[in-house]
Amino acid sequence: MLLNSASMALLQRICLSISLSSVLFAMSTADGLAQSSEEENAITTMCLLGFNAAMANAGKTPPAGMGQFTCQCFLDQVNAGEFISSAQSKCQAKAGAHYDI
Repeated sequence: MLLNSASMALLQRICLSISLSSVLFAMSTADGLAQSSEEENAITTMCLLGFNAAMANAGKTPPAGMGQFTCQCFLDQVNAGEFISSAQSKCQAKAGAHYDI
């Protein structure tokens, strides 16, 4: 699937907003993984705030569930041992494919 430049730019902004959650990972345990549901909830909340801010800044209304999908993907990837930048890239691609944007 090829994305047009506007869709790619929007997905890049979304993934950049996910980086806000990296602050929480840095403050988490020494290995950088969320160890409790409380930490995961905090990371997801920060991710969703960043996602929503990026969408508002872009003047876009995301499809229903896209924020939760993207942030859950990011959390799953990092908990599986992916680096933050790799998790962002993978989730950008997954969100684009899943929501066909």
